[in-house]
Amino acid sequence: MELTAYLALLRRCWAFLLLAALLGGAVAVGLSLREDERYSSTASVFLSPAQGQSVGELAQGSSYTEGLVQSYVRLVTTPAVLTPVIDQLGLDTSAKALAGSITAEAQLETVVIDITAVSSSADRSAAIANAVGTQLGRTTEELSPTSARGTTAINVVLVAPATPPASPSSPDRKLNLVIGAALGLLLGVAAVVSREVLDTRLRDEDDLRDVTEVGLLASLAGPTPSPHAEEPASRLESMRRLKANLGFLRSEGRSQQLLITSASGTETAVLALELARAMAGAETRVLLVEADLRTPSMARTAGVASSPGLVSVLDDGLALSRATQTAGADGCDVLVAGAVASNPDELLGSSRMDRCLEDLRTAYDVVLVAAPPVRSVADTAILAEKVDGTVIVVDGGRTTRQQLRDSLRDLRAARAHVIGVVIDHSPVNGRHGGVPRASAPAPSTEDRLVWTGGHGDDARDRKAV
Repeated sequence: MELTAYLALLRRCWAFLLLAALLGGAVAVGLSLREDERYSSTASVFLSPAQGQSVGELAQGSSYTEGLVQSYVRLVTTPAVLTPVIDQLGLDTSAKALAGSITAEAQLETVVIDITAVSSSADRSAAIANAVGTQLGRTTEELSPTSARGTTAINVVLVAPATPPASPSSPDRKLNLVIGAALGLLLGVAAVVSREVLDTRLRDEDDLRDVTEVGLLASLAGPTPSPHAEEPASRLESMRRLKANLGFLRSEGRSQQLLITSASGTETAVLALELARAMAGAETRVLLVEADLRTPSMARTAGVASSPGLVSVLDDGLALSRATQTAGADGCDVLVAGAVASNPDELLGSSRMDRCLEDLRTAYDVVLVAAPPVRSVADTAILAEKVDGTVIVVDGGRTTRQQLRDSLRDLRAARAHVIGVVIDHSPVNGRHGGVPRASAPAPSTEDRLVWTGGHGDDARDRKAV
């Protein structure tokens, strides 16, 4: 997918992304509300050398103090400082536990140490920070070396006492809300893009172009209607478009014989009957042949007798005129499979099947052969080589790209001429939005086909077998 396609995808899923952001923010706020409020207070202490008698002594003392700043920072969280603080404030904790709520940091290139205490109480956090700063000075007096006069070499002075904060430092609910919403949005985008990338089902022409250069003949929206029910207007219009796109396959002086098969387990009997009825007319004789000799179902679909049929013609030598039936008042004839054949591949690949197709070519303008799915049995590949072209049907939202690739590979191996793809049960708006489209493939000069919906002058002179 290109960047524009991803942007279009995100625009279409804006409601889901908004919901993901709201859920992320709500979760973050909920977790923040469950957290205890914590207050932080900071006190600052200043380290200075003892008074010197000369400029040199003062400079030497200052350098000495700067070198010991980090040592005093570490001294802040030691038991030597914190144990007296615990006793002074009457805290119910240990020096180790209290050290986890205190941080000390020396300001860059200074001898100032900031001591920050965190507590569930604002007053207590300030009291702890001030007590630690004061105690640091006392501990320093005990640990630091003394001068010749008996005074400490370094003085620690509390220069900025801590004050109780007005608001808690954590949790920062506003920040958590923003972070939660952002994470929710990112997860939503990841879910939408992952579903798009991992979903290999075929829905519309854009998906088809990712698989093959074979053109889309039509997208039939909605469920397949029952054989005797009135077709929805949208599906009827799509069927007319399919009929028009198949019109160019008419060769000069020859009838049109097309194989209708599918790339997955989709049954093509109803769709083939729909197409046969759409193509039939006063000047167009159409025959629908059921080539599924293993699990025949056309008789029930078309509402005709289940025998005799194609098996009787091929196996018993029955005349075609006695095996064909008329399906309703649509002007469409039907040749059902008849009895279940024990050797369907042999019958369909025999010279008798070749003669049958030739006889039908002289009797009908259009012969549609409804075959099983390409990869279910070898029968379809055998028939595909005998007809003028093959139309492959995919079930919108069910057939995967790999299934179509495998089916096309098998048909090409059988030297079949695949003229186009029909997407049945296509979503009304497809995957990428818009009304289902259909693009007629360009005619092939190799097949010497002409772009015409006519049927030639000899069509009027044909007679039934």
